[in-house]
Amino acid sequence: MTVSESKGLKKGSRVYWRGDANDSGRITETSWDAVTIAWDNGQVATVHHGDMREIQRMPTKRATV
Repeated sequence: MTVSESKGLKKGSRVYWRGDANDSGRITETSWDAVTIAWDNGQVATVHHGDMREIQRMPTKRATV
């Protein structure tokens, strides 16, 4: 996503790493320069708005069962 899209994220928004439905998380914090993502795999990451290129709002790859 772009910097402006990242800055528009709200707490609780779901995001996807490279659009993969199996690799998602929720926004837990937002600030002027970054967001914090609690990934479903248990990891937590703070990502600057300019580094959100590989994170998407919608999945582009289907979940595998």
